[in-house]
Amino acid sequence: MTGERGLTLLEVLVALVVLTLVGLGYLQLLHQSHRLVASSREWSDAVVYAEDGMERAKLGSVSFGRAPAESLPGGFRRQFTRRLWQPGSDLVLVTVTVSLPEGGRFDLYRLARPRPLARADSASPGEDW
Repeated sequence: MTGERGLTLLEVLVALVVLTLVGLGYLQLLHQSHRLVASSREWSDAVVYAEDGMERAKLGSVSFGRAPAESLPGGFRRQFTRRLWQPGSDLVLVTVTVSLPEGGRFDLYRLARPRPLARADSASPGEDW
């Protein structure tokens, strides 16, 4: 039986082990890329919520008092703050803070000059900063 060709059982087992290790490597890579995409989506949502909040602040529909953080879809929370930029300055620093569901936070800052309160006969919404 010296002229017969074929694979021995040992060669087949070694090939299966090698293929299994390669397959596990690809599965781990797929899992890591899935986590990265989910994390990127979460940060992207946080940026969108922060930008939306800043636009709401510009329009004057935000109360800057000591209001608690508002809940947003997906477990996000958003809070608005406003403080004087520097002593003696007429600029204010508006901050929109978005807390992510899995921890972490995104802060969006903007310097603004508050507009005076609108007159009663004016169509503008009032002080927006």
